[in-house]
Amino acid sequence: MRAARNPNPAIAAAVAAVAAAAFAGTFWFDAVPEGLPGLGAVDFPRLVCVLLFGLAALLALKQGNPSSEEEAPRIDRGAWLIFGACLLFLPAMEIAGIWGAIPLFLVFTGTIWGEVPLRTLVLNAIGLTAALWLVFVRVFQLTLPSGWLGAAFGY
Repeated sequence: MRAARNPNPAIAAAVAAVAAAAFAGTFWFDAVPEGLPGLGAVDFPRLVCVLLFGLAALLALKQGNPSSEEEAPRIDRGAWLIFGACLLFLPAMEIAGIWGAIPLFLVFTGTIWGEVPLRTLVLNAIGLTAALWLVFVRVFQLTLPSGWLGAAFGY
């Protein structure tokens, strides 16, 4: 039996790759007028990405307990689909806007995880999207990316 290597650096690299893709995607957000108080539509996602980079660095530095090849589970198809959904979130937001991309992401990933009826996933996605819209648009008065479809419909 051959001992497996410490998986933490590989996992940290994957998290950092997603954070880098998300950070790069913020350069294509719609421009926000100067002088608005608080974090803008670009600042908050970038802050989250920087935090993910920091957590990935801490994970890479942590010495894990390497498991044996037999103990390490294979990464299944669902995990790869979730990873792909995370990478496709920003392009979906560019097309459908944030208010279209969030429910699509929630329903898609919930379907992959399974064991929840589609009706429940759709209702939860609509409810969470509406709650986020109320908080960020109505309370904080932020302008968030509307995407190509939102621009086409005048949002």
